[in-house]
Amino acid sequence: MSAQQLSQTPSASRALAAPAKDVAQTAMAKLRVEVLSFHLGKEEYGIPLSCVQEIRSFQAPTRLAGASAELLGVLDLRGEVLPVVDLRQCFHMPTAEVTAATVAIVVNLAQRSVGIVVDNVNEVVDLGPEQQRSMPAMTGMANDGHIMGIGSIGPRMLLLLDLNRLLGGRNLGDAGDSEARNARDEGKEEDVAQELDACLA
Repeated sequence: MSAQQLSQTPSASRALAAPAKDVAQTAMAKLRVEVLSFHLGKEEYGIPLSCVQEIRSFQAPTRLAGASAELLGVLDLRGEVLPVVDLRQCFHMPTAEVTAATVAIVVNLAQRSVGIVVDNVNEVVDLGPEQQRSMPAMTGMANDGHIMGIGSIGPRMLLLLDLNRLLGGRNLGDAGDSEARNARDEGKEEDVAQELDACLA
């Protein structure tokens, strides 16, 4: 299955019964797993297809005052406030120009859904146990467990990400909840104003 087939519509939804399996469990158990591959610069990464809710064309999110550099803002995704994260910033990479290939991958984490912005998606690959390698310790490379292994596809090497570890410690939920609360408060103020106008009429 290609990434193009997965995103034939502007927001290609995938029905999910539950959040994704932890990449750590997959890498350690060496199970066969389907992975969505994507690029950040020259590096190719992979995440379990089971955590992908949909792939969307990039849409500039609403910025939040005081937000961290990696949090681009929030989007209204069918009534849900969706935090949108620049994955480049999470890896301290320079900002890239938005192109027609830039997409936001909506993923289901343990606590909530998050949109991650990547340079482009490539394809869905089926990694067998023999194609999975544990992540070696490398001097000078920061890795707190979010890179759980390496997938080998011929000459290609995919860095397999654990998004729960990478994004779980960030205040993404607070940003979305704050935005939702502000929207509700504004709605209540409008309702009170309308009631007051009706009484004075």
